[in-house]
Amino acid sequence: MKYYILLFAFFSFIQSQAQSLKTKGITVTMPNYANQVAPKDVETYWAELVLGTGEVMNFSNDEFKKELQLEGFRKIIGDEAPDIFVAVSGISVDVLDVKGTIAPADDKTYTIDILPKERASVKLLFYYNEELTQFWEIPILPKADIRGTKIPTTISFPVKEKEKYLDLEGDPVEPDISAYTIKKYLDIKLGENFLKKVTGTIKDIYDNHMAKEYQSFYYIKDKKNKALTNETEEQLNSLVSLCDASFSSIKDLRANKQQINAHLDYWKGLLSDYDGEDKKIKKIKWGILMNLYHLSIMTEDFNNAQNYLKKALELSVKSGATKGAKNNLLQQYGGYLENYREGTGERKFSNGYVKHLSAQILKAL
Repeated sequence: MKYYILLFAFFSFIQSQAQSLKTKGITVTMPNYANQVAPKDVETYWAELVLGTGEVMNFSNDEFKKELQLEGFRKIIGDEAPDIFVAVSGISVDVLDVKGTIAPADDKTYTIDILPKERASVKLLFYYNEELTQFWEIPILPKADIRGTKIPTTISFPVKEKEKYLDLEGDPVEPDISAYTIKKYLDIKLGENFLKKVTGTIKDIYDNHMAKEYQSFYYIKDKKNKALTNETEEQLNSLVSLCDASFSSIKDLRANKQQINAHLDYWKGLLSDYDGEDKKIKKIKWGILMNLYHLSIMTEDFNNAQNYLKKALELSVKSGATKGAKNNLLQQYGGYLENYREGTGERKFSNGYVKHLSAQILKAL
């Protein structure tokens, strides 16, 4: 009998040496909880891109309103007054330091260097019951080299296209740049996906919603059992498809949790196969535990997420990633408890939004 036990242990060891843990980055939808808890009387919202004189933004008002979809509130219909209203500004040439020269090489190219002035920023105004309640700024800062010298954003164009890039109205000696050039500068400086950044920031502050996140999940590569490799990797691919199809809102997530439970059951079933002190076994076990941790966060099962993470930490594998996950768990769980009652998932409400009319700084760009 002892012989068979030893033989089984030997073959198990040989099998484990053929296996390794592989990382696969995938985009999944995760619950994201509002930084500010809404009062109970807030049901409707509206948003506008509000441009002052000479201001420009690199997205349109229609694009802004289409992109900003809040899950926790209803968009107003017709002339209905919204309970909350969000306005976003643009920037004008007044907050830019612009210098231009004709390139000496061929006199056919105009080169403009642009630096943002101090306090150049995109403004975000939040109204509650038609009263300005909160004021945010997203600063636009210049890049700098290691000596602290500011590096301008350079835009070049043919002299024959100067009417498109410069404001020549009134035949000025030193023309300003046109709205077209400011928009081009914003595309370069802020990025063409700035619209998603702005709307994502608004959602993070005020809305409980599902957000797309790029996360590291793990599968098992087995040199002797390709079926296991394909099976574990396919679990991750099917999770991506599931997120895209079924979890567009927290309400959908809670209604379809059983679909994620199937993924939890799969990885829990594999976990018992990897128990021992061999480094490869411990690493695979760690990866399975991290998958279970992420799936538990997705289903708002924070107690189990904590348990899986604790076991992963005890393995002393990839401690940096595990500690990062611990910080994420604290943030997610804290956000959940701010907005929902534990156990029932019942929504919590605040007594009102905290008023701040002096500018609060959001992430600089």
